Parts: sequence; C-alpha cells; structure tokens
Amino acid sequence: MPKLKDLILTLLLAQPCLAATPGPITITTPTGTTSLTPAQLATLPIITEHIAFGTEKGPISADFAGPLLWSILTHAHPIPLKSAVRGAVIITGADGYTALIALGELAPAFENKPIILATSINAKPLPPGHFRIVVPQDAKGGRSVYDVVNLTEFFEPNPPK
Repeated sequence: MPKLKDLILTLLLAQPCLAATPGPITITTPTGTTSLTPAQLATLPIITEHIAFGTEKGPISADFAGPLLWSILTHAHPIPLKSAVRGAVIITGADGYTALIALGELAPAFENKPIILATSINAKPLPPGHFRIVVPQDAKGGRSVYDVVNLTEFFEPNPPK
C-alpha cells in the first residue's frame, strides 16, 4: 500500500495535468512545424531523474521519467552545434504558461542538462497526452511547465563576417 506522503505528493504534482486536452505536441522551428503524438514520444528513450525544487506551496522532491527534451527536438529535426549556442526553445502549456530554455543547456556538447518531458511521476504515469517539463538543478519550479502543447525553437541570426 502506498504511503500517504507519496500519494499526496503524486496528487499534488499531477493535479494541474488533469485540465488540458490530451493530444500531440507541436514543434515549431524556423523552417516549419511538425507534431509528435504521445505514441511517437513513447518510442524515444526514457530516463528517470530525481528532481527537487521549491514552489509557492513548499518543496517538491520526486522521481520524474520521460524522454529528454533534446531527444524530442532532434527527433523533429537536426540541430547543428553552431545553432545550439545561439538558440532557445519556448515551452508552452495548455494554459498559456511559457518558459524559455537555452539550447546550449540541452546540447550534449555543451551543458547536457537532463531536462525531461515527464510522462510519469514516482513511477505513476501521468494521464495520456499530459506532459510536464522538469528542469533539474533549478531552485524553483518556474520552468516546470504543465500540459506541454507546443515547443517553439528560435535562433539568433549568424553574426556578419
């Protein structure tokens, strides 16, 4: 039987995910738009990270599992290293909440931070089609976007030579 603390934590973490309509994630890049369905996302390698961060309701500490955000973006299209250092992705939730992450944080050749699109919390799956970005080592959960529906990449232009 699950411990009450674990059950409360799971409900606290998953509750905001129940509001959005399940569906694909749209990835918008400077060259076009594509969608990844929950079934397509399920084919990507899954990692588990223990992540702790502060919230307005107090600290949260849990095991989040899902594909790396970098894997999702590079599954949609290749990202050259020279572009990664001058690019970012805006993550948008179904409620309109957004957060920005530099691609240099994600790229394996640079920071290689294991930012994941969580599909489960403490080994309990989130409702189908409801995904959450979680950022390890952030002191606050401000970039933890619930019910992710869109990833928008942008790049600064190459400097003149």
